[in-house]
Amino acid sequence: MKYFLIIIIVLIQLASCSDKTTKQKDSNTDTVSTTDQDSRIDGNYTAENEYELNYVVAVADGYDYDSLRKIALETSELLKFKFDTLDRYFNTTRKKIVLPDNYEDDIWAGEYYFRRFGDSAVSIEMRSAYIDTLTSKDENSSTKFYADTLKMFVFADMYNNKSQADSLLNILKPKFKQTTIIPTNIYMGCMH
Repeated sequence: MKYFLIIIIVLIQLASCSDKTTKQKDSNTDTVSTTDQDSRIDGNYTAENEYELNYVVAVADGYDYDSLRKIALETSELLKFKFDTLDRYFNTTRKKIVLPDNYEDDIWAGEYYFRRFGDSAVSIEMRSAYIDTLTSKDENSSTKFYADTLKMFVFADMYNNKSQADSLLNILKPKFKQTTIIPTNIYMGCMH
C-alpha cells in the first residue's frame, strides 16, 4: 500500500512539472510566501538524486491543531522566525492540514502540500510526510507510521547539516522538552 501511494505521488509530480516557482497568495493565512524550488539550503540537490537527506527539527507532535498552533507561535517568537502556513489551514472535517479547495494549483487544491525547504519559518506539518530514515527501513514500523494519517507536528526548521539541526535543538530543548530531530529523505523533484 505504501509503495502504491508513493508511486502515485511520484507520477502526479512528474506529470505536473512545469513552473519552478510556487506563488502563494494571501487567503486568511498567517503569512504570505513565495518559494523558489531552485534556491536550496546549500545547493547539494541534483536531478539524478531527487531525494535529499534533511534533519527536521520537530518541537512537539500530537492531534490537536490548536494546541500545536500555540506551541508553534511560541516557537516562532522564541526563534524570531516567521510562522508560515504556506496558505494551508486545518480542515476540521478531514482533521488534516490542507490547501483551500479553490487553490490556484488544481493538483494540490484541497490536499496537503508538505514543506520541503528550510527557510527559517515555523509551521505545522502532517507527521506522515516526514518518515524517520530508520523507521523507513523497517517494513512493520513504516506500515504503522503511514497508517497514522492524522498526527501533526510543529516544524521549526530543517537542515542538510545535522550540526545545524543540533544547534537549533539545543536552543529549543530547554523550553520545549519534546523537541527532537527527524532525519528524513525529502523529495526535491517537481511537485506541480
